[in-house]
Amino acid sequence: MDLSFGTHVREHGYSIGRLAGIEADRRTRAVRNIVISPAGAGDAKTERRVLADVPADHFDGDIVLRGFPGAEDTVTPPEMLLLNDSTKVMRGERQIGWLSGVELSPENGEIVSITGQPHWWSRRFHLKANELDFSVPGEVRVNAASTQAA
Repeated sequence: MDLSFGTHVREHGYSIGRLAGIEADRRTRAVRNIVISPAGAGDAKTERRVLADVPADHFDGDIVLRGFPGAEDTVTPPEMLLLNDSTKVMRGERQIGWLSGVELSPENGEIVSITGQPHWWSRRFHLKANELDFSVPGEVRVNAASTQAA
């Protein structure tokens, strides 16, 4: 399942905003909630929905939610990790881009890979989750030993 930040989110045929980010468990890297905002950025009007509301067969295009809002608890535990389009992708001490989306396993919602890009006009890059470190808030760190030149 691919989740790209800025993707339109619809529910019951109506647009409710854009995907502004995801909340994942820091230890297991399993996504618990998606963050939706009318403006597509983290602001005061953000809304959280559980990942179970996103169809497992979603790959591209608008995200069409199923279920009813508030049906499940969407409170964020303190060990959650927030990933959004302002999250930096770092290799060593050098920033190589910004996070632009994630690919999740449809079985368990675990992060399989990330998508990033240096600038909005440049080509996107993909990195596998086993090469990544999510321990620094606001950053995704790439293992220098496991990366290769393109």
